[in-house]
Amino acid sequence: MVVMSTSTAFALESTLDKPPVFIGFDGAFGQKTNTAAKAIQSGINVAIAEINAAGGVLNGRPLKLITTDNKGVTARGKDNFIELAQNKDMVAVMGGKYSPISVETLPEAHRLKMPLISVWGSADQITDHSYKPSYSFRVSLKDDWGVEGMMRRISQKYRAKKACAFLPNTAWGRSADNVIKAKSADFGLNFTVIRWYNWGDASLKMPYKECQEAGGQAILFVGNEKEGAILIKEVANFPQNQRLPIVSHWGISGGVIHELVGSDLDKVELDVVQTFTFIGNNRPKAKFLGEQVIKSSNLKNTTEIQSPVGVAQAYDATHLVALAINKAQSTDREKIRNALENSIEFQGAIRNYKPAFTRDRHDALGADNLLFVTIKSDGTLIPSK
Repeated sequence: MVVMSTSTAFALESTLDKPPVFIGFDGAFGQKTNTAAKAIQSGINVAIAEINAAGGVLNGRPLKLITTDNKGVTARGKDNFIELAQNKDMVAVMGGKYSPISVETLPEAHRLKMPLISVWGSADQITDHSYKPSYSFRVSLKDDWGVEGMMRRISQKYRAKKACAFLPNTAWGRSADNVIKAKSADFGLNFTVIRWYNWGDASLKMPYKECQEAGGQAILFVGNEKEGAILIKEVANFPQNQRLPIVSHWGISGGVIHELVGSDLDKVELDVVQTFTFIGNNRPKAKFLGEQVIKSSNLKNTTEIQSPVGVAQAYDATHLVALAINKAQSTDREKIRNALENSIEFQGAIRNYKPAFTRDRHDALGADNLLFVTIKSDGTLIPSK
């Protein structure tokens, strides 16, 4: 189902009456525990409202968002992408939380010559592939340096020499596994247990016990909120001296993990990788973004904004696309793709993009954007040292 989204809920409004230029977003709106899709949508909408209030694109045409719901299903995501691409003047489609959907959509993106902009998915394969010229771009964490940062965290904060990894049997899990194999030795880490699980598995207790028996001192976890909740609750049930610290990928922060886990969050040492926080962030665009999200919601402050990385990455990505549209002076997708590679600069919520992309680099963020947070029982993500 295609849903037209406007930005009139936000403080900045536009009276542009020329034909719109469309941006698409395919997210897992239908998953009850997922907060990433709405976060991404809100970030896009703030950017669109801001851009339209300043005159839109192409000398007065408004940007407009069209969303689809993949419910986290890869086949549905591919179909939605194709459906979005049929819209006249659709210039780019944002990819959401699930890396496997973006990876499996790559053939369609290149067949249809439709720029695919990942604003959450981290699997290396999203931008590391053989398609030339590449139509995939990313304003998000990349496993190559994200998982590397997680291993650094395990080594430096927890002084671990032996670690275990629990990975989903998906393109995302395989991406993380490749980084572990390539870079774990750089941190003096020996992964004594690497266990694969499937979506829907009811327990991770057995691999956790295997990790303990193999001398594991910390867990590197890749997964989303449902699987993360299973692991955290099971670890919390062990005696305190048997609870290993968990360094988690950010999938768990794309959902209501605090509601699924409750007070058990306080019983487990948990670090979650991120690229952005509103807390203590003095970047002008970060402050503006937070203010606009608050104005459009019932929230009282930015600490209550769920899945902040999705909000910020989508916001910055939308501005980058708009700049590319104006640079291309066209809604032609091939020209916009070329423009994205050609010195697009923007002082965003996350960083100053100077430039965002190049011909050989389609990843706008880097390892210098990494940070870690802890998750409080109310869902607040607090930056940690």
